[in-house]
Amino acid sequence: MSSIELAAYVRHGWNDRSPLSVAARHERAFWGLAATAMLLDVALTHYGLRLGLVEMNPIASQVIAQYGLPGMVGMKSFGFGVALFGRQVVHRRYAALVPLALALPWLVAVCINVVMIASIV
Repeated sequence: MSSIELAAYVRHGWNDRSPLSVAARHERAFWGLAATAMLLDVALTHYGLRLGLVEMNPIASQVIAQYGLPGMVGMKSFGFGVALFGRQVVHRRYAALVPLALALPWLVAVCINVVMIASIV
């Protein structure tokens, strides 16, 4: 820890049990969760579309209609890249929240996909 970081630690009273400190210790796992959620979302969306379900996101629907599975993977990868860039831009203290912000919508989409697929299978 540099003297500047130490001074910030003392000045702001950051401690090892604060939610942000806990999140920072698990940031790598959060990125893994985001990547897993993205892959599950792509796979389940693709499977659901093959079963006859319809993509409800109008932007994703257009991309999928025009470019198929590679377009969907590209669109999701672009979102992942934006998050990686955003992680570099936000204050270091909040950086671990970026992958969580990325993973949460994809986890919701995975849950919706599972329910929709289960309802027709």
